Amino acid sequence: MRKAQTDIISAVIILIIALGLMSAAYFWGLPLIQKRQDTSLAERSYSYFNQANTNSLPNVVEAIANTGGDKTFYVDVKGIWILNEADNYIEFTHMSKVSKFAVDTDYPISLTQGAQCTPQPTNGTLGLDKASVVCVQASRVGDQINITYRIWFRDLYENPYSEGGKGYKIVLKKHESGVTSSIEKSIRIFFSDTKQTVVGSKTLITKEIKILLI
Repeated sequence: MRKAQTDIISAVIILIIALGLMSAAYFWGLPLIQKRQDTSLAERSYSYFNQANTNSLPNVVEAIANTGGDKTFYVDVKGIWILNEADNYIEFTHMSKVSKFAVDTDYPISLTQGAQCTPQPTNGTLGLDKASVVCVQASRVGDQINITYRIWFRDLYENPYSEGGKGYKIVLKKHESGVTSSIEKSIRIFFSDTKQTVVGSKTLITKEIKILLI
């Protein structure tokens, strides 16, 4: 009888210890798992806009401008797309617990070497600079971080600071069937047209790209 009572007490103690260990593991482990997930999310979102990645959005747009065709671009992150035709940029904003970049900076950070983001990118040199300029800004909102990637498309000229020569520009336009903002994870990119105009004494070749947000 006494042995049976001892066994029961031992079992209860073991159960209490096990529950305590499970609670501790949950208490300490869950935040760690969440942080790893958010770090993975931040890395994924960065890869979509990193110009070192040939499959990133700025490189996809430039490739379509050069070779034509169309493509669906997908991001595995919940966020909002905004297309600004007037200023010739597209941006994507999402929330995260972590950020790869400094938070609450006064100005956006340029991810494109040699380019500035404020107030907006200046013209570049054809053959040396990329047509796209990627900027990012992270700001804290409560216990989360709001991260915005913006891709500008600037003019490129053979001789940016002298008269004459040729220029090149990618122009973003809203697709007739689309909208200017969307929370969908995918967008469609279409080559539309090539135009040639004279700006001052420079000949500017414009590649029109249509963006379909739904």
